[in-house]
Amino acid sequence: MKQQILLVDDQVSFCHHIKAILEQEGYEVAVANSADQALQLLSLTTFDILLTDMKMPGGDGLDLFKMARKTDADISGIIMTAYGSISSAVDSIKQGITDYLQKPFEPEALLIAVEKTLRERRMLEEIRDLRKEVDQRYAFGNIIGKNNKMHAIYDLIEKVAPTDTRVFITGETGVGKELVAKAIHFNSNRKNKPFVGINCGALAESLLETELFGHEKGAFTGAIRTKKGKFEYARGGTLFLDEVGDISPALQVKLLRVTQEKKIERVGGNQEIDVDVRIISATNQPIKEKISRGEFRLELYFRLNVVPIHIPPLRERIDDLPLLVNHFIDVFNRKFGKKLTGVTTRAMSRILQYDWPGNVRELENVLERAFVTTEGDVIDTIITSHDIRQTALQEATPHPVDVEIPFKVARTMVEKRFEKAYLREALKRFGGNVSETARMTGINPRTIWRKIKEYEIEKDRSLNQPDV
Repeated sequence: MKQQILLVDDQVSFCHHIKAILEQEGYEVAVANSADQALQLLSLTTFDILLTDMKMPGGDGLDLFKMARKTDADISGIIMTAYGSISSAVDSIKQGITDYLQKPFEPEALLIAVEKTLRERRMLEEIRDLRKEVDQRYAFGNIIGKNNKMHAIYDLIEKVAPTDTRVFITGETGVGKELVAKAIHFNSNRKNKPFVGINCGALAESLLETELFGHEKGAFTGAIRTKKGKFEYARGGTLFLDEVGDISPALQVKLLRVTQEKKIERVGGNQEIDVDVRIISATNQPIKEKISRGEFRLELYFRLNVVPIHIPPLRERIDDLPLLVNHFIDVFNRKFGKKLTGVTTRAMSRILQYDWPGNVRELENVLERAFVTTEGDVIDTIITSHDIRQTALQEATPHPVDVEIPFKVARTMVEKRFEKAYLREALKRFGGNVSETARMTGINPRTIWRKIKEYEIEKDRSLNQPDV
């Protein structure tokens, strides 16, 4: 569709000239020779740009633009004037005018101004669409489930989101703790500020400290420049501390100070920095057991756990499985451009009978695998992560079995061979990215790092080599 421009100037011959230039470039142009005529056209048609003279009999171009904005808040404006001054140009920009042309001007200057204005409009439209998509994606109603426990979570999110209260989310790996955190953020007064997340269990203590608080130049070997931390990047918004139970005792003390004073110090610095951040924490660990063992500070737990939200595992809300299946089928249809209608009764029976130890994340991965491998318009075969492990274990078992080896020893040998092969292939598939491997397999990142070291997987030169 052609862009619509409303040209307003009291000089008729000038309007004919400008209209011809713009129409030659493919724009659709309507002309008004007074502010009253322009307002009448604005009431009848939607325009992309108001291109108006500053001084006209009975009207002012800037006042006309202000009135046009009352009719159409999205209309853009370009001012033309033969009596330009720096002060009038600045005032125009402050009022939302995109560009300011001093008469007489060359056709190229006009076309550049129009193109620049349209480019800015497209960017604003993309930002609005993105914001709308984000708002829809993280609306609390998009957390799928009709189970009574899930409805209680919806109610709690709705109550706590508009506040700055700290929230502590618990639940097994894959239940959707980050989704709940984002739903809280994007339904809060901070939704136009950053949502910054960090997995506290995936980083070593020294690295986690600099990631959270930042560091000053020269704070340690390799600190060649000052770096902001997550607290500063999240300023005004929300900081999501995933797997907060893995934070070391020393960092717990620093985090406790932040919750009390709302100030941080970068590593290697001594200047206090104010941080206005809402903290949402999450863990999949039995945090109260860590407290009883002295591994997690009780006072920090009380600070973070103002409003607790526990997300039940998928096996405790089997009635939500059909809803989740339909949801993911819709998602994958859009993602892959297909038109699958759902799953067969046999496949649904398999889904309902499985206990889903990896929860919603595992269900999503299993359905995506089934989606891309099915050749019909309905999914009939469901292969779970347990099925894959069992197949790999059977293939890894030596034939014939050496009964000279004690059973427990033999089983351990087979399991270790499977673990190494599984992790090697998973890491290879995701380019050696531990975080992505953990997300897709449901294995704790710390476990992956430990196994990499145990099996010396990082020494395998083929790890980052793509399949050919």
